[in-house]
Amino acid sequence: MDRPQEFRKCIECFLRQDVCHVVRDHEDNKRAYAGPRFLMRVAELDMHPLDAAADAGLDRKRAAQEEHGLGYCNITKCRTEVCPEGIRITDNALIPLKERAVDRTYAPLVRLGSRIRRRSS
Repeated sequence: MDRPQEFRKCIECFLRQDVCHVVRDHEDNKRAYAGPRFLMRVAELDMHPLDAAADAGLDRKRAAQEEHGLGYCNITKCRTEVCPEGIRITDNALIPLKERAVDRTYAPLVRLGSRIRRRSS
C-alpha cells in the first residue's frame, strides 16, 4: 500500500510531462503515448489491492501497453529529479508496470494460465 499512497502526493504540476523527451522531442509520439502522469495513475490503480478491474474484465496492463504507449517509455530517471514532491515515478510506478505488462505477455506460465482460464470461461 505504500507505493500507491506515494502517488497520491502528486500536485499535478506536469513537470514530468515537460521533461519527458518522448513527449517533448517526438511530435509523432504525442498521440500514441499517454505520458508519465497517466501511466502512473494506471500503475497506482493496478497495484491497489481493492481494484476490481480484473474481475470486471479490464486488463490495465494490456491497455497500458497497447493503447497508452507504455512501450515508448524508456524509464529514464529525469522525472524523479524534477518532481517537487519527490515521487519516484520511474522506480515505483513505470518499471513495475512495464514488468507486469511484459510478464503478462511473455512469461510462459502466465500465458499458459491465461489460456486455461479462457478455455474454462
